Amino acid sequence: MHHGIWRADVRLRVALLVGVIGWILAQAPSAYAAEATELPPGDTPPPTVFSRVENAGTADEHDGAAHVIVYDYAMNRMKSSGVTHVDTYTITKVLTAAGCRNESVLRWGYDPQSSHVEIREVNVIRDSVRIAVDVTKVRDLPAPQSWIYWRDRIKTLQLPRLQVNDGIEVRTFRKGFTYALLTGEGSAEAGGAGSFDETDDDARFIPPMPGEYFDIVLFAASVPIVEKKYVLTIPADKRLHSEIYNGPLYASTSYSPDSTLYAWWGLDLPARPREGRQPDPPDYVTKVVMSTAESWEAKSRWFFDINRDQFEVTSAISAKVEEILDEAGLSNASEEAKAELLVHWVAQNIRYSGQTMGKGEGYMLHPAPMIFEQRSGVCKDIAGMLVAMMRAAGMDSYAAMTNAGSRIDDLPADQFNHCVCALRKADGSFEMYDPTWVPYDNSIWSLLEAEQHYVIGSPEGETLARIPYSPPEESPLHISHDATLDDDGTLEGTFKLEASGAMDGRLRGLLLYARRADRTELFARLLSSISDRVEDVRVDTIEPDDFSEDIWVRIDYRIPRFAFPIGDAYEFTSPMMQVTQGSGTLFRAGRTRWEDERKTDILLYNTQLLLGTETIRLPKGYAVNDPPSSDEVDETYAYFKGTSEMDDGDLIINQHAEARRRQIPPDGFEGFKKAMDAATEWGEQVFRIETGGDE
Repeated sequence: MHHGIWRADVRLRVALLVGVIGWILAQAPSAYAAEATELPPGDTPPPTVFSRVENAGTADEHDGAAHVIVYDYAMNRMKSSGVTHVDTYTITKVLTAAGCRNESVLRWGYDPQSSHVEIREVNVIRDSVRIAVDVTKVRDLPAPQSWIYWRDRIKTLQLPRLQVNDGIEVRTFRKGFTYALLTGEGSAEAGGAGSFDETDDDARFIPPMPGEYFDIVLFAASVPIVEKKYVLTIPADKRLHSEIYNGPLYASTSYSPDSTLYAWWGLDLPARPREGRQPDPPDYVTKVVMSTAESWEAKSRWFFDINRDQFEVTSAISAKVEEILDEAGLSNASEEAKAELLVHWVAQNIRYSGQTMGKGEGYMLHPAPMIFEQRSGVCKDIAGMLVAMMRAAGMDSYAAMTNAGSRIDDLPADQFNHCVCALRKADGSFEMYDPTWVPYDNSIWSLLEAEQHYVIGSPEGETLARIPYSPPEESPLHISHDATLDDDGTLEGTFKLEASGAMDGRLRGLLLYARRADRTELFARLLSSISDRVEDVRVDTIEPDDFSEDIWVRIDYRIPRFAFPIGDAYEFTSPMMQVTQGSGTLFRAGRTRWEDERKTDILLYNTQLLLGTETIRLPKGYAVNDPPSSDEVDETYAYFKGTSEMDDGDLIINQHAEARRRQIPPDGFEGFKKAMDAATEWGEQVFRIETGGDE
């Protein structure tokens, strides 16, 4: 053997041995530290659970946190089949009385179709004493659920009464795969402490893509983390894609003849910021994304293959499609017109309710005939129903994976939480449809999902793609207000709201909060931001499930004593501005009261154009002297301008607002807030009308 190769092999084996010994020392705190009676100058003894807890600090040192994660360690061992065994070791320190209460019951959620969980050891660390907790008292319960009623479960363990500065030491074992994607109908047993044979029936835990590994590891929590480490060992013949996003971490890679060992760790990680209108944490906290899948194209072909038999077009489905097209007079219409009609039929007729239907509580879609019969399912089932109905109408349609509300980083891992439909057009390009997000929305793909990534499942294999940016002009809200102000201060008038794009869906959604008979009360509440004396409200609108035109609403009303008398003058603020500034549905960006500084992105979900014109006929002889205007604020991510003028006895007030991106980074917050503050100030502008003024 060449001496250089021999020396490199020795160094590698020594490094691996040192790593294993270091891990053992960290996990068996007291046994080894006691032997170190004297250390060289400058060296410190290996940490023990006691020293970790003692040195973790106080609530004052962690910005008042109720508890802190002292140590979070996970050792993941992937087998060639893709089955993964995970040993975890965590230490938590409670810092306040509230922390004692909040951490008094430990919880572990899991999906028995994809994983097995054992609680192997739990101790309370108090001063220099380890108080053992009886893990045979672990309870295995159905997990609380809503909307999706699958087989999720939760394990709980009641701890002894905790004291401030106590530590909680926990060892667990998990077996399975990271995401509950696709398994058989049987469910895995979730055992108690130390009761599981790690070689038993691995076939039940093989992941959806056999032999592959995926994970997304967040290095942040709702409380500070002193140290977090994630270790993964995979067979030597596997290749791992991995990348760190949203911040720095330590990382290492080492090799043995049989495996590759990866590690990522971080120290002194602050609690993730809590701010209004945030995106999901994976968009902004430090994370590692990893996958052994070859490419997006391989992922696409896999998704197509596992679902190729799920879109059976039965005679009942064909008959329904024919009936839908006939009733709408679209039997001979264009493919685009037929597809639009079908996406709305599916959106309005397949309700969102996830029930356990056997095989496929993950990335395998349930069979279309089952969904057609039950008329319910989750996003994958609603999308699959549209795929089947499009195929019944002779279209070339496919299911696709996406991540609603968050980005997908360009690494072929399982970064998906949603399923949609893709229609291949004659030129080979795809048009995207999402029936789950367009109930009561006159779109084929909700503009709340603009700029969203997706991967289509096709036999050829598709790469990661993205929905285009949607400018504000595609989601306008036009508001007009014509009113008359009597000489006793009574205001009587009519609002007209017209919306398209994302604002069409938002305005239709407002109608869903009340029965048809209660719409008057609904819009009276909307106008109550002008005055609580609003009366004689009358509403006219199209029905929210009428997609023949974009939504419009007409509101007639009367408000006695609207204007405030001051001597011979009256004062008031703009009714139109009160309505838009008072409603998160009509103007989310303007309605929110933003903080002075921002650490994370703002997620508005959609861009918006708001154009408003208000004409108030003043009492005879009254006018506004020097009608005011706001400063024009034209920033990268937002715009606002307000104006007013007198025209032959009419006071005309205008507003023009734009939210120019659905997601706004912190470095654009200052300009965005400046525009929204200008809108707020314009809404607070007092108009004073006097006799003898310029008309």
